[in-house]
Amino acid sequence: MREIIDNQRGAFVVIFALALLVILGFVALGIEGGRWYLVRAELAKGVDSAALNAAKNISNPYVDRLVLAEEFGRENFQAGFLGTPGAGVGTVDFTATMVETDKVSVTGNVNATATLAKLFGINTIPVSATSVAQKKEVEIMMILDRSGSMSGTKMTDLKRAAAGDSGASGRKGFIDYFRDTQDKDKVGLVSFATSVGKKISGVNDSRADVPLGTNTVNAVESAVFAMSATGGTNTSGALGMAGNAAKGGFTDQTGVPGSNRVQQFAVFFSDGQPTCFSGTFKYRNTDYNAVACSSQNCRSWEACSFYEDLGYQYQEGWLNINPLPTGDGSTTQRYLCGSFCSYSSCCNTYTTRWFIFDTRPVSGYSPTYINIPTNRFNGSNGYVCSTARDLALQYAQDLKSKGIKIYVIGLGSSNEIDETYLRSLSSGSGFTYIAPTSADLQAVFNAVAKDIKLRLVY
Repeated sequence: MREIIDNQRGAFVVIFALALLVILGFVALGIEGGRWYLVRAELAKGVDSAALNAAKNISNPYVDRLVLAEEFGRENFQAGFLGTPGAGVGTVDFTATMVETDKVSVTGNVNATATLAKLFGINTIPVSATSVAQKKEVEIMMILDRSGSMSGTKMTDLKRAAAGDSGASGRKGFIDYFRDTQDKDKVGLVSFATSVGKKISGVNDSRADVPLGTNTVNAVESAVFAMSATGGTNTSGALGMAGNAAKGGFTDQTGVPGSNRVQQFAVFFSDGQPTCFSGTFKYRNTDYNAVACSSQNCRSWEACSFYEDLGYQYQEGWLNINPLPTGDGSTTQRYLCGSFCSYSSCCNTYTTRWFIFDTRPVSGYSPTYINIPTNRFNGSNGYVCSTARDLALQYAQDLKSKGIKIYVIGLGSSNEIDETYLRSLSSGSGFTYIAPTSADLQAVFNAVAKDIKLRLVY
């Protein structure tokens, strides 16, 4: 009996030893598995960063995106990280390749070293991770000021900065940065002065100079070089047109999931402050889409006053309709006319109905009040200048609320532009550029183009 018991105890020791070996194996596997998982997680971060930064530079002529990808990979997961080999066999390695023309694939390989698993003959385990990033398609609407203050050297330098110089200098303009991707990226142009864009043939209306579309680089260049400086500054009209898909503006992405949205950028340029706004006016019982302007730049030291009449919505020029006196758009008898009629009677005078008064009234006056005093409209803080500024802010906010990023480029000194106001039109920090002189525009437009290209990735 004792011999049997002793044999059972010996068997138990053997069984326990075998079980302990299995248990230790599972513990080792768990510890090593956690370590290997951590290595792969960090390697995945490295290839993600590498692919994203390479995709950002797919159309950047100044870098080799594949070399850049591998450099970013090594920077984020260096040799020897997390106990991986610091040199020799199994050292971390990144390989980047192009997939089609707009995708970059990056693969990282490294050997994770073993500790407890060495007891079972496992010294290393290969770990791999792959990431693919694609350059995102883009819509870019250039919104350029061609008002009268842009005449001369300013306009010449703007054209070179925006559209390049095909002459002897060969200077690269903003639009040239998107030439190689124009088969997928959409680019358009809205120019503005008193009027906005270009007239639609046969219709009393206007649309973008170059409607947003693919393969439009040459058309945009031609339209920029065709600009001439004249008229006021209808900022709100330009921003409004840029946001109107029916007039050649940005695609409406309402309801489109974020992952499927095209990135949209507005590049707005001006050398002054808003002096005009578009609206509907009634004169002699006929409604007109027209533009009301001040005669100056709406700066605090200028005595702004009306132009003589309302401007065309769709071309530079005037409608021969006086925006004052105000009223209901019909004939009124309010003014003694001297030699034009007898002293005992009044001449018939046509008033102009401002429909914007219904939503933006002149303080203290009803929308159809006959002959609101002229001094309520003039001056830098008068109705025209304040409305022009407020409407531009409203249209800029409409664009931003749709996810459109607005770059603002201002030209001039603090005596010419309101930098604080321009910043309020933009999408915030990093989206406002000020060029002190027109000679600086080339560098500023190039900087904006490069910044946009760095954002075109997902």
